Amino acid sequence: MRFVLPFSFLLLTTGCGLLNGDAETDDSTGGGDDTSVDDTSGGGDDTAVEYTWTPVLINFDELSDDIDVATVYPEVTFSSEEEGTALYAWDYASYSRSEPFTAYTARSGGGAGISTDLTFDFTDPVRALEFYSLGDQTNGKLGWVEVTMEDGSTASVDLFGDGNAKTAELCDLSAYANVTRIELRDITDSNTVNLDDISFEVRGL
Repeated sequence: MRFVLPFSFLLLTTGCGLLNGDAETDDSTGGGDDTSVDDTSGGGDDTAVEYTWTPVLINFDELSDDIDVATVYPEVTFSSEEEGTALYAWDYASYSRSEPFTAYTARSGGGAGISTDLTFDFTDPVRALEFYSLGDQTNGKLGWVEVTMEDGSTASVDLFGDGNAKTAELCDLSAYANVTRIELRDITDSNTVNLDDISFEVRGL
């Protein structure tokens, strides 16, 4: 019998409280058109690079129970700070936003949840990044997220819980463009991180 105390984040107002670092803006959201212009040429080159932005939703629902999801999705790799710990799909509808699957950190599929730092490394830069979390036991600050952009700049965002384990809380990081990595850091809530419905737009030519 698995005993897991899952974990969740609530952001100030929109779910995230900015600690430091400036949010990057991208004026080329494009409405219903996935094609936008993003000028990253710099220097004296006035040539604008035209990118396409493809929406991605990761909800784990197409997986089987207890699968290590580290490299399941080509757009992102998940890795844990603690050796031997990984992010596993979990069939537990009470702690999922879109049933039946969520994902949690553990040393093995079906094992007890482990509270640990968790990194998302994106294969290509992304924007419009959001995710949901559930299972928090804490009404207050739980940890923070470090957001890294393509140019090397970073921003820190506080994470908060509301103490209601079954409430799906939105972490909205859409203020940041060309994100290459996020790290969930210094998590203090009980046992594990529960994630669901991770969405973003991935950049391509």
